[in-house]
Amino acid sequence: MKQFLCTVACVGSLICLASCSKHVADGMRGLEGHVPRQHEIQRFAKNQVQASNFTDGESLKKMRANRAKDVRSGFLRAWKAYKKYAFGADEINPLTLEPLTTRNGWGATLIDALDTIHIMGLEDEFKDAAEKVKAINFDKNDGEPSKVFETNIRYIGGLISAYELSNDRMFLKQATALADIMLEAFDTPTGIPWQMWDVQTGTGSSESGPSTMNNLAEIGTYQLEFFRLSQLTGDPIYHKAAQRVYDVILDQNEPKKGTPYAVAGLYPIFVNINTGKFLAGKPNLGGGSDSFYEYLIKTWALSGFQLQRCLDMWNESLKGIKKYIVSRGSDKRMYMGIGDDEGLDSISDTFTAFFPGTLALAARLLDDSETMELAHKLLLSSYNTFSRMPTHIGPENFGFLPDGDDDSDLLNSQKAEIKKYGFYLDRPYYLMRPEVIESIFYFYRITGDEKYADWIWEIWQGIKANCEVDGGFAGLRDVRLGREGGLIGKQESFVFAETFKYIYLAFTEPNVISLDDYIFSTEGHPFKRSIPFNGTF
Repeated sequence: MKQFLCTVACVGSLICLASCSKHVADGMRGLEGHVPRQHEIQRFAKNQVQASNFTDGESLKKMRANRAKDVRSGFLRAWKAYKKYAFGADEINPLTLEPLTTRNGWGATLIDALDTIHIMGLEDEFKDAAEKVKAINFDKNDGEPSKVFETNIRYIGGLISAYELSNDRMFLKQATALADIMLEAFDTPTGIPWQMWDVQTGTGSSESGPSTMNNLAEIGTYQLEFFRLSQLTGDPIYHKAAQRVYDVILDQNEPKKGTPYAVAGLYPIFVNINTGKFLAGKPNLGGGSDSFYEYLIKTWALSGFQLQRCLDMWNESLKGIKKYIVSRGSDKRMYMGIGDDEGLDSISDTFTAFFPGTLALAARLLDDSETMELAHKLLLSSYNTFSRMPTHIGPENFGFLPDGDDDSDLLNSQKAEIKKYGFYLDRPYYLMRPEVIESIFYFYRITGDEKYADWIWEIWQGIKANCEVDGGFAGLRDVRLGREGGLIGKQESFVFAETFKYIYLAFTEPNVISLDDYIFSTEGHPFKRSIPFNGTF
């Protein structure tokens, strides 16, 4: 596969990966041809992300330590259940205690949890997990196709982070072995990856079958992990493969009114991997799109502010997001919907709640107070979906009424909930997703305001009261009813990788995984910002 990427011929006007030399310019030239100058890089490098005014005092430090200890204990209880009943499996059903194969049987929970275990100082647990990881053979799986995006963010990202935190090269070796296998999924006419890849037969597909369709998030969420892997291995092939996705979609699509791609920087969800053309799917910040936008600003930051194209794409997208995606609701809060120049659909999901935190990070990186203000407004509406519930836990999906709109199309039950909460619940279940907690964590670390840590503690109390079971933490069928409304036997690996990590880090000392030292992947894996990049690997 590496040979393919090094010798692939150009397709039409697409930029090819003809050279795998050590010098890499991929992504360093901006949309208008600008290459960042040293003084610009130095200016961005001076911008501090984390607050320096965290409240001190012995009583507060003691409270933080006790809260961190409580979260760590909750994690350890869940981990011990996984270790006892499903060690090495992808997941454990927290209700039945059955091991589950959901991510090819390589041990998604095992690998996704590695860096959280290390951060929490669970040395024996980390050692046992490392021994298990060492024995994994990624050439074999459960016989089902691998979802390439999920394999990247959970497995490859988890292994890279474990290596950076522990300096155990076994993790890097395993990350590289798996990435080399997944590179085969990029062997398409455009270089845009298949959505699914069968590692045993070497064939690609989409979730819906033989279709050549993929979605925005699942083609644009490799750039962070693959950039870092190229840095760590000295091999530019990973970075080139990820950056080629940008080459293709920018080359093959021009914004044009009346087409699926109508607004520059607001990309439709679905794309044909054989042509690079957008197909359909109204732009939004939720599932299917979310991490594409997230990785623009984060990859730029991880590169030491050198991948100018990522920054330009972020800035272009943000203009469209502010104009067409963000909307004031009837409760005067600012929400994120689904929109373009033809109008807004006032429905949202919990995935969008990552955006206030990422936006706040971008605001600090760019020293942009106006964007920081918008991030705060969006955080308030995201947190409101949790705080207004009796469980202190929010729904999977919800809708809102744009300010000034008529509510005649809404059901009476929806009108009643808007009057009561400011929004109505569309899918009322909760699967231990981390996005709201993640954004609150960013605001705590960025502002130093203890109220944000208190918000997270309130959510953690709701999770313990409603979701904790013998096998870990289960989902809720209805966040309005809590445990009495029924539990869902699902505990995905991100519970260990993200949900626990962000809750725990809200109560550690602020210098533990500082935002000035690390960039978090979309799966919550911290990558060091200190590894230098000067355009070569």
